[in-house]
Amino acid sequence: MMLLPQNIAHIWLVDLRTVPDARLEDYRKLLSEDELARLENYKNPKVQRTQLITRAAVRVCLSQYSDSIPPKSWRFERNEDGKPQLVQPAPMPLSFNLSHSGDWLAIAVTVETPLGVDVQHKTTRPAHLELAQRYFHPDEVEELEACPSEAARLELFFRFWTLKEAYLKARGTGIVTGLEKIRFHIDNNGWIIATMAPELDDDSQQWQFHHYHLGEEYSLSLAVNQPRAQDACPCFYKVIPLALEERLHTQAHRILLH
Repeated sequence: MMLLPQNIAHIWLVDLRTVPDARLEDYRKLLSEDELARLENYKNPKVQRTQLITRAAVRVCLSQYSDSIPPKSWRFERNEDGKPQLVQPAPMPLSFNLSHSGDWLAIAVTVETPLGVDVQHKTTRPAHLELAQRYFHPDEVEELEACPSEAARLELFFRFWTLKEAYLKARGTGIVTGLEKIRFHIDNNGWIIATMAPELDDDSQQWQFHHYHLGEEYSLSLAVNQPRAQDACPCFYKVIPLALEERLHTQAHRILLH
């Protein structure tokens, strides 16, 4: 059983390329009947495989925090905003959130504290500045326009994008809330600072934000609904469900992959 202290966030990372097909049948045995039925709605074999691994990985990761609940026994429901959550009681009041992009799946877990995680493949998007001009806060657009190179602009765009997604996922509302209603910037000490529109009815002092590079091609952000003074100290683990659990380390906001 893994210890998860209060106010700490664990992020489990699955490289979908490393999951052996020989494990897929074992994963099916972990899912509920409803989950298995929903899998059949995915006609694309690659998408179905990803969804199967995702559902199994969530169950396996949650069971790291309990010596009494096996992966198959976890039960889930959706809250009034449609956000997946655990049916309590559980040994601990766990909160979780997940994100998938390209080859990577990220599952973030805390004790009780609402959180959101977002990972994005930094594909070259010729229209990314136009997207920002349409959906981002004007100050963010100005910062993007001032970038010295297209590479720097793309990097900053995905930092903003993943931070916004992580925050809105933590709230359980999604991007329909409005990407422009929260503005991000980095202060002189390297802290990620958020400014929130009044209509969000939220206090930025009650949130902390973290951003990382996952390899060279992915951007990952975490939003945790607790004051910055209570550092969530994100800890990263690489996992192949039922096969591998490995602690990862970070350096200069980069997740070090073996």
